[in-house]
Amino acid sequence: MKKLFCLLLTLLFAVSLSSLTVLAEDTNENSSEIRSAAIFGDSISAGFGLAGYDPNDLTQAKGSFANLIAEHYHISGNDSFFNSSKSGRTSSEILENIKKTDKSILERADLVVISAGANDIISIVGETAFSAYYSLSDEFAQKNVHIDFSDLVSVENTIISLWKDSSTQELINKFAELCTTEQVLTRYQDAVLKCESNLKEMIAYMREIGCEAQIFLLTPYNPASILPQNKLTDALQKTLQDLEQRCLSLCKSAEYGFKVSAVDLMEAFKDKYAEMTSISSLDIHPSAAGHQLIADMIVQDVEIALQQQHESQNRQRHSTAPVPNLVVYIIFSVAGAAVVGIVIYAVLIHRKK
Repeated sequence: MKKLFCLLLTLLFAVSLSSLTVLAEDTNENSSEIRSAAIFGDSISAGFGLAGYDPNDLTQAKGSFANLIAEHYHISGNDSFFNSSKSGRTSSEILENIKKTDKSILERADLVVISAGANDIISIVGETAFSAYYSLSDEFAQKNVHIDFSDLVSVENTIISLWKDSSTQELINKFAELCTTEQVLTRYQDAVLKCESNLKEMIAYMREIGCEAQIFLLTPYNPASILPQNKLTDALQKTLQDLEQRCLSLCKSAEYGFKVSAVDLMEAFKDKYAEMTSISSLDIHPSAAGHQLIADMIVQDVEIALQQQHESQNRQRHSTAPVPNLVVYIIFSVAGAAVVGIVIYAVLIHRKK
């Protein structure tokens, strides 16, 4: 009798541990925590133009989408939150930066965000604008206009202010003509193709070294679309839309699209450029509201992706489990009832003796 009693207690204990293990697995699989994030890119992901922006400490721009994501998931410190963005970087420079990054950062990242492509186009605009400006130097001098080409931001601000000035429209149209020759348009197309190639290489490299993170690509946007239209604005719109579509297609492709999503800023900012960018202050970068929208879009997509992943894991686990949870619970109940019965029986026998 004692042996049978001990055996049943042992069975009860073993089944209890098994049930607790199953419950623990269910709890872990439903976790949606992002523990580590890596950000790569240009001035957009660096938070340029926001309050507190410091190129030497990107965490100071509290309103940047990168820092908003870190705050949302409660991640901080170099081991968990890595933002290697820098103003002015082209997609080729961002690719190089990713390859130089400590592999362990990418291996443990749950989330990677890449902002690339805008400077590939802007650099061409800057070079052609320089040539066009000096070709029309006398006419610009007559309008008392001087462009400081040593500072790209100054170039952007001056050109945008001229676009908004109706008295300079004739001069701007001439300027736009010189900035949209066939040779220049070919350079725009080449830049788009190069950026697409660089994005593919970034994804391929990260997967190759074991990075399993959800990757987000920010598409370009075009705040110049709200300015008076001319050949240059038309060329920029066409070029940036081409790059946007290539980013979207890349994220849907069989070869590169696994756990890769696009944050379509061209669509998200459409008809909202005055609010989502600082274009009213002659700055093409996202405003605080724009950064908040970017962060919200990424967080929403992350939660959807994680939920789908958990549902898939649960379906797979339940379909392959050797003993379904319901059976475990039944065995546990039967074993418990058996032990109680044996205890009662043992007590009665003991009293009779």
